[in-house]
Amino acid sequence: MLALWAELCDPVTPPDACLVNLYREGARMGLHQDRDEADFGFPVLSVSLGDTAIFRIGGVKRGGPTRSVRLASGDVCVLGGEARLAYHGVDRIVPGSSRLVPGGGRINLTLRRAMPKEAR
Repeated sequence: MLALWAELCDPVTPPDACLVNLYREGARMGLHQDRDEADFGFPVLSVSLGDTAIFRIGGVKRGGPTRSVRLASGDVCVLGGEARLAYHGVDRIVPGSSRLVPGGGRINLTLRRAMPKEAR
């Protein structure tokens, strides 16, 4: 995971947090922005494992147009630059699209830089 961050996000400043979400069949996550970090200059990187998710992404204003993207097991998504504050969420999980997670479902690992660079 750290190698992915270094390659796709920032080779100098590592992430300092990893959020782990487990989505079982029927799980959803409404459109939201990731705004808990101190510095929006760092991207957010997520890795999908297990069942495919129907991921919805829009613009930086709520209520704008959105589009859906299928995120399969092993897919990596980086929200950085103009997309860093894009509204995004999970419409649904495609049950049985992977056998990786026992009992079915999807695990999403999200790396982020929560603290300012100077705080380390």
